[in-house]
Amino acid sequence: MDDETYIRRTLELAQNGRGLTSPGAMVGAVIVKDGRIVGEGFYTYDGIHHAEVIALGQAGDAARGATVYTNLEPCSHQGRTPPCAKALIEAGVAKVVTAMMDPNPLVNGSGITMLRAARISVECGILEGEARRLNEAFITYTVEQRPFGILKIAMTLDGKIATRLGESQWITSEASRTLVHQLRHQVDAVVTGSGTVIADRPQLTDRSGLPRRRPLLPVILDRRARVSDFPGALLFRGSLEELPGRLRNMQIQSFLMECGPDLAFDALRIGIIDKIVAFVAPKILGGREIPAIGGAGIEKLSEAIPLRDWSISHSGPDLVLTAYVYRDHRRDR
Repeated sequence: MDDETYIRRTLELAQNGRGLTSPGAMVGAVIVKDGRIVGEGFYTYDGIHHAEVIALGQAGDAARGATVYTNLEPCSHQGRTPPCAKALIEAGVAKVVTAMMDPNPLVNGSGITMLRAARISVECGILEGEARRLNEAFITYTVEQRPFGILKIAMTLDGKIATRLGESQWITSEASRTLVHQLRHQVDAVVTGSGTVIADRPQLTDRSGLPRRRPLLPVILDRRARVSDFPGALLFRGSLEELPGRLRNMQIQSFLMECGPDLAFDALRIGIIDKIVAFVAPKILGGREIPAIGGAGIEKLSEAIPLRDWSISHSGPDLVLTAYVYRDHRRDR
């Protein structure tokens, strides 16, 4: 097998930490000796030990002279555990292949430097795009000092999220609702507005059945103090612009916004949303009421909020459209 195959395996291993690593990165490690995998590991926050150290423990003496594959640069600093780069050096590995540098300012290339100083061969950049996508929330949280925001929309083909009388359950299929819970599992908080809570009484829980390190935090934007009986929720009375800072202070690495059309537009307009996941049901409702995105709207096409990196998949009878919001769109005008 080639380097790309082993890096792909590290990405697979890393995903075992989904829901279990925040506010850290998902990391997998594979140790290969004479064409055979002799050690594997993945990181979980409460497990403390990093993926490389777990893999070294599994490999034992076979790690000497071996090649280590990781999806993220081995760390070089003393945190809750000693630096992984030092552990690799002490184990006598011959080569390290990693998908990307660690964006954490405490690392950011210094792990690679430490390994090379110990005469260990290092390659970096294989499947970097996939590695960055896997840890997009960690990168945003670490580099931009704010949580990664996802906007979820469930709508008909003509862009409606409810009938003209407000009926919305269920527009999309059961398969899509299952995927929504998988989305909730990936984030630390789910955000909605007081109007949605009053109208729909959503549970705002992760019902994926998958393990997570800490409970999903419901966040209700409620500037007019209309909600008082939602146990366990953060009732946020501040402005939407202040929300990312408040969540960052609570070590919320990512959030999923499930809300009404006006709040969705405002969140996009002020730039706190990084990614949109839209579930589109093969139904038509018609009418002028309750669009997926509302608010004041934009007057000129030249000022439209641009999206990029589209991907399309299926969920039962529904289409799932995923796109990234170009956050610097306001600076282009």
